[in-house]
Amino acid sequence: MNVIITGASKGIGKAIAQTFAAAGNQLFLCARNAATLEATAKELTAAFLSSTIHWKAADLSKKEEVQLFADWCLSFGDAGILINNAGIYLPGDASNEADGFLEMMMNTNLYSAYHLSRKIIPSMIHKGSGHIFNICSVASMAAYNGGGGYSISKFALHGFTKNLRHELKPKGIKVTGVYP
Repeated sequence: MNVIITGASKGIGKAIAQTFAAAGNQLFLCARNAATLEATAKELTAAFLSSTIHWKAADLSKKEEVQLFADWCLSFGDAGILINNAGIYLPGDASNEADGFLEMMMNTNLYSAYHLSRKIIPSMIHKGSGHIFNICSVASMAAYNGGGGYSISKFALHGFTKNLRHELKPKGIKVTGVYP
């Protein structure tokens, strides 16, 4: 199965990639840091011989790079699973964050998932199946000190997840929010 994983070079994304590689899937990985991503791809390739690992460095906070990454993934065929894990966390308070802070959080934590999902969904509709996982956060469920723009962006991702689930359920596509 074709599995797309963003933010796949370390942490949660890398752990997810290991799980899908162990099951013999064809993976399409991206992260901003090309060197770290390449090291992860080589590690997975060596450890899981039954899996095919493709990787492409991309900064998904930029819509143009999202579009290029999506087109590259789809050039290999329809997507079965999309895991929107790309994200950034920086603490802050909405009342005094630097100008542009919220925009940076929204571009990375919400718009990357929004634009990538919109590019991948038609291939899932074509197949009549698929599963999108949005890696949200407990920060998308309750306010907390220092949450600021990060929490706002994750609340938005939670809302996007709920809307997408409602829209795609009749088309046979599952949408799941994950709240670490």
